Amino acid sequence: MRNVNWGSVTATADGGDFKRPAPGGYVARLVSLEDNDAKQYVEAVFDIAEGEFANYYSDDWGQAHPYAHHFFLSYKDTALGMLKGRLEAIQASNPGFEPFAAWDAGRLDMFANRLVGINLQEEEYESNGEVKKRLDVCQVVPVQDVRDGKVKPRDTKKLDGGAAPSTTPAAVADPAANVYAGPIPFN
Repeated sequence: MRNVNWGSVTATADGGDFKRPAPGGYVARLVSLEDNDAKQYVEAVFDIAEGEFANYYSDDWGQAHPYAHHFFLSYKDTALGMLKGRLEAIQASNPGFEPFAAWDAGRLDMFANRLVGINLQEEEYESNGEVKKRLDVCQVVPVQDVRDGKVKPRDTKKLDGGAAPSTTPAAVADPAANVYAGPIPFN
């Protein structure tokens, strides 16, 4: 364990000062795209690019936990329509950029720092027998749709597969909502 210079640390309340994005539309910046050929998808990691939560995931925690702010571009035959829609949203958000040409050339690096609109939806998940909530991308849209207020928050995606309106206001939602639900990567 390391020694800490406690005189240089400001105390905060447990989770009390933690503020997270509410469900709804955001202008996002693509940080990186990585192909998983075996599973036929590209994982797109993003950060929020504009507004109160700009650069929200740029801190050490966000950089160490890309699964908390990502979405997928599946290229399975059954998902090609959704892929085309997402690439069209990226194209509409970045005049002069040809995402289809970059995709076909295998140049995922050309997507870095491109803008796209996203809709974050609150969803339930189970962790250690507890039902918790996190934000997940449920829609990829042109940036202008977000800026014009056309992207509306969706109801919370319930763990049982249904959807119901959230009874918890976003401002006081679980501060650990973006905690990874999978197995702990270290023991």
